[in-house]
Amino acid sequence: MRDPVRAKFGVTRFSPPVQGAIWTILASLCVVAFTSIGKYLMAEMSVPIITFFRCVFGVLFILPWIVSVGLAGLATKRPVLMIARGFNTLVGLYCVFGAVALIPLADVIAIQYSKPIFASIAAVLILREVMYGARWNAILIGFIGMLLIIRPGFTDWNVGVLYALGAMAAGAFTTISVKLMTRTEPPDRIVAYTLMVMTVGSLIPAIIYWQTPTFVQILWLILLGGLATAFQRCVARALAAADATIILPFDFMRLLIAVAFGFFIFGEALDGWTWAGGTVIFIASIYVVRAESGRNAEARSTV
Repeated sequence: MRDPVRAKFGVTRFSPPVQGAIWTILASLCVVAFTSIGKYLMAEMSVPIITFFRCVFGVLFILPWIVSVGLAGLATKRPVLMIARGFNTLVGLYCVFGAVALIPLADVIAIQYSKPIFASIAAVLILREVMYGARWNAILIGFIGMLLIIRPGFTDWNVGVLYALGAMAAGAFTTISVKLMTRTEPPDRIVAYTLMVMTVGSLIPAIIYWQTPTFVQILWLILLGGLATAFQRCVARALAAADATIILPFDFMRLLIAVAFGFFIFGEALDGWTWAGGTVIFIASIYVVRAESGRNAEARSTV
C-alpha cells in the first residue's frame, strides 16, 4: 500500500536513499522553523505556556490517527516506558526552548548534533551495551566540538548551554526508549502516547504561569505544533526509506538553516566557532553511527 503523504509530494518517484535525503532535509527545515517560532514567541510568552500549547496542538494533529484506531489501537505492552518517554521528551522540550531564549539558535542546533554521542552513553548505561573504541573516540571528538562552541574561559558563561546539553541528554534517552519500544509498539502509537503524556505533564506549569494567548499568538502556536509533529513524521519516513548512515550527512542542512534563520530573523551574528564546533560534533556523530551500523551488520553476518 502506498503512503499517501509520500505520493502527494511525489517522493516515491526517487530511489530510497534520495527519499531519505529529502525527508531529512524537510525534517531539518521543520525543526528549525518550530524552534524559531518558539524563540519569537518568548518575547511575550513564557516557556511553560508555549510548551503546553505546542503539546495540545500536537495532540490535535495526531487525533485523526487516534480516532481511526480507537481504544484497541492505543493498547500498549509498555505503559511505564511510554509514560517515562513522554515526561522525558517534555523535559527536553523545556530545555530546548530555554536554550534558544538565552543563546543563538545556531549554537543550540550545533549542540544538538551530539545526540548520537549521548545515545551511545545511554546505551551503555541503560542497555548495558559494550563501550568499545569507536564510542570512546566519538565521545572525545564530540566533547572537543562542544568546547569549540562553548569556549569556557574565553567567553561569558551562559546557562543556555546547560539547557542545550540537557535537551540532548533527554534526546538520548528518547532514542534508547524508541529502540526498546519499537519491538512491540508501532511508531504512531509511540508518538500519540508521548504527546498525550506531555500535554498532561505541561498542564500544571501552564496553569501556574497562565496567560491567555492573543488570536495571532494562537495562530503561531498552531503552526508550531504542526511543524513539530511534521518533524517527527519526516524523521520516521527518512529512517524508513534509508539507513541512518545514508541520511545523517544531509542532517547538516539543519545548521545551515539555523544560521540563516538566526541571521535574517533574529539578527544573530555568524560565529565561526559555531561552524567549527558544529562540524566537529557532526563528524563525530557520523563516525559513531557508521561504527554502530558496521557492528550490527557484522553481528548479523555471524548469526
